[in-house]
Amino acid sequence: MAFEGKSQGESRPAETEGKAQTGRRCFVILPYPAGEDTGAGPDFDAVYEELIRPVIEDLNLDIIRADRVSRSGLIHKEMIENLLEADVVIADVTLGSPDVFFELGIRQTARRAGTVILRHAKSAAPLSISGMRALDYELEARGGISRQQVIEDCRTLLRTHVKNSLDNPSTDSLVHTLMPGLEVSLPGRIIPERRYISYRVGPQGPKPSKLIELVTGDLADIDDMDVWVNPENTRMEFGRLHETSISAAIRYLGSRRDRHGFVRDDMIARLLAQRAGGHQLRTGVEPATALSTEAGMLRKTNRVRLLVHTAAYQGEPGRGYRLIGAYRKCVSNALAAVDTENRRFGVSPKRALKSVLIPLFGTRSGGESPHERAQGLIQTAQQYLLNWPDSRIERVAFLCHTQGDLDLAQAALYRIGLRAVAAPRGAR
Repeated sequence: MAFEGKSQGESRPAETEGKAQTGRRCFVILPYPAGEDTGAGPDFDAVYEELIRPVIEDLNLDIIRADRVSRSGLIHKEMIENLLEADVVIADVTLGSPDVFFELGIRQTARRAGTVILRHAKSAAPLSISGMRALDYELEARGGISRQQVIEDCRTLLRTHVKNSLDNPSTDSLVHTLMPGLEVSLPGRIIPERRYISYRVGPQGPKPSKLIELVTGDLADIDDMDVWVNPENTRMEFGRLHETSISAAIRYLGSRRDRHGFVRDDMIARLLAQRAGGHQLRTGVEPATALSTEAGMLRKTNRVRLLVHTAAYQGEPGRGYRLIGAYRKCVSNALAAVDTENRRFGVSPKRALKSVLIPLFGTRSGGESPHERAQGLIQTAQQYLLNWPDSRIERVAFLCHTQGDLDLAQAALYRIGLRAVAAPRGAR
């Protein structure tokens, strides 16, 4: 396993062993095959190839086997990342291997749900996990039942548990059961390059297809979207200029600056304050309100023609800002605001606002799981495009700044039932 002292041959990076990557990941922790270990036990290569892998591929998850992750140093960063970030971890505790329990302990601490424990039917449960549910499996024929039928029965049981972990994640971690509210996460891994992944919404017809897209990279590099959506708070108060929030980035990028980069005209903050009027100074606006402003210097530097500010967060003294409950309405209200701008002046089709960029906001806030949040945002955009076929909006893109954002968005699109129409491409 990951932390065994014996040599495992040539190191190589972890790679998904499924066919096409779906954005959802299964990480498999197995003891070393019996042929390489002095202890008795099943053939763990057969456990992987005949039992686990067919189930995971049938559920369209990317699959990574722990003992095929490269190692450099005592605890490899890639191993920890997989344990923390995988949607499902399957751990076989048959031999009671210390390395398996070490990795299982990391997973149980890091994630509230999404862990499936396996053991061979003839092995005893170690005392340390005797109170935890483990799925028994066999690979041999028994009682007149053929070997293939035994394996099929085990696959069915494993598939049910993995699917339940994905669709209805209830707490299966003893650590989180005893310590509710515990949170462990990794810093987001930034995706530096700009790529687009497109998904068609609705059937193909005489009109151009509507698209939902995922775009990676730095917000400052995006220069082909007509409208940017800014997830703001109910008081419509921007983040400070040098914060890491989307709000602060839009404020800075839209300002007029001197050659040293110092802000000389805080244009976007000024325009939004004028648009919000007295509400901003008194009680703020209603949650999910969408207000449109000009794009300031973003029109020149990034070809942004309109900004839509949505009241996505609500402040509370001593507690800071929290995502509103009706966060999905921020998406539909923002898209409706764009359509209102397109209708207001009878804009010609050629000059219509056709593309909208929405950050994948709220996925790091408490409450719902990040997967539910991402799916809620994307599904709202999908339903808007389906419900308003005459909308001039043709592309709704969700900004995925980190690999975690991209994984969440791809998994959400898969669950919604949308498939990428082409291979990822670079900047337009």
